[in-house]
Amino acid sequence: MENLCKVLIVEDEYITRQGIRNMMDWKAEGFEIVGEACNGKEALELVGKFHPHIVLTDIVMPVMDGLNLEQNLRVKYPEIQVVVLSSYSDFKYVRNSFQSGAADYILKPTLNPAALLKTMREAAARIPGLAVQERQDRSLTTCVERILSGLSTEETQKQFQGAFRKPCFILAGMDVIRIFNGERAALEKQKKLLYQSLEKNMQGYDFVQLVADESILLLVINFTQAERKSVFYNLKETIEQIARQEPKTCYVVSREFTSPSRLKDIYRGSFLRNLDRIFFYKGKHFLTEEDFKDSEKSEKFDTAEYAKLLGTLQLEKALDCLDVYVDNAISRHSLGEMELKTLVQNAWYRMISILEDEGLNADDLSYLKRDCLVKIYACPYAEDFKRLFHVMEADFRSLVRKYKIDSQSDIIKNILGYIDKHYNEQLTLSSLAKQFNFSYSYLSSYFRSHSAEGFSEYLNKVRIFHAAELLRKGTSAISDVCGAVGYMDQSYFTRVFKKSVGITPREYRRKYRR
Repeated sequence: MENLCKVLIVEDEYITRQGIRNMMDWKAEGFEIVGEACNGKEALELVGKFHPHIVLTDIVMPVMDGLNLEQNLRVKYPEIQVVVLSSYSDFKYVRNSFQSGAADYILKPTLNPAALLKTMREAAARIPGLAVQERQDRSLTTCVERILSGLSTEETQKQFQGAFRKPCFILAGMDVIRIFNGERAALEKQKKLLYQSLEKNMQGYDFVQLVADESILLLVINFTQAERKSVFYNLKETIEQIARQEPKTCYVVSREFTSPSRLKDIYRGSFLRNLDRIFFYKGKHFLTEEDFKDSEKSEKFDTAEYAKLLGTLQLEKALDCLDVYVDNAISRHSLGEMELKTLVQNAWYRMISILEDEGLNADDLSYLKRDCLVKIYACPYAEDFKRLFHVMEADFRSLVRKYKIDSQSDIIKNILGYIDKHYNEQLTLSSLAKQFNFSYSYLSSYFRSHSAEGFSEYLNKVRIFHAAELLRKGTSAISDVCGAVGYMDQSYFTRVFKKSVGITPREYRRKYRR
């Protein structure tokens, strides 16, 4: 590739150097790391050897620090751009580095691929005669992004059709953030692996590579009918090659389509739906439309019957009911990943609430509360989810059998019932005491002695349960959901929701819909 901007990394910490090297696909963005040095003296030797355009250097280093390195570069190589890496405590050095002619600086604690790339491009733009070439036309990537998001114009369509003149298209992609359980670094690594494999296996074919919806590494491939067989063969070879280096890799390929106007519908429809369905295909690396088993329709989970069993303390029968439904849903592929996980989480939270009301030891329930959320959502595949479900189900049964559970007292039952019906009102412990003719202090102590949590914690739990339901089923704004469940302050609602669920309301809605 011509016109690569050459970069020298100078940093005394090996882990930091490796982190920077692997933070992005440098060549894909038009840069090349030509060397690494652990101090300024070593860097000067490498500068004479590799003639970099940019030196990315730490400030505090042994032998020769970044400031002395910069001053030497100003004298011997004034054309080189210097970008400084610093900590918050290095402000004095950063100020001195600018006086010596540094182009820019980056704070280590805030270092991320986007910020680093932006700074490096700005530094490269100051170099006379250097025009950094990226792997593919950014305007074409933006064009495809606009089409997928429904923001395309007539000009956008013309640009797309001008770039892709062959009659056939397919989409291929992987939801990297989902498969790697939220690891943002995995996305950059996968971009790099895909680029390397595409260069080897897909030369001569027309395609564009991009990140869609912040987490999906996507390919749009254009080909003729005569190329169809070879495109699929070489694409599969590309993915299998990546999978040998990263076994979690799993790409979904859309059905073939011939009209560019169908790009958005194919992506938003069957393609995203199949990305969600890889939940049922552990161990697969390459899945086409034909590989997906048709899901069978199943009856909705009988939440009314489940609630009735819980209310009458027939807890093992309630577990039987849930057990049968989950096994059928997994074997028939009848529910999406998020729908299934949310159903089980809600069912278990309701049971935990019953067990808490019966005065079970908090330590016996604490890990179930934690695992209900953390471990359930961390299961990337149905096989793992089913195994965890049965382990936790057995733990629930063990607790039910261990404790002798009596009926709830009428008083606390009526109080909790009132809260469940009036959660969206401005309830306070004082108003509740007045409603049930108790003193404030008596009701406070009574609530804590007959429930595993205080009034505020219980009210928040009920409200967040209903908020999650509104986020899943409706399209109301977050602010409207906040008000609908009784919160006056949206920022407070967001904090309580994240503390309870682990993610913000906006992230919860986006993840559930995905």
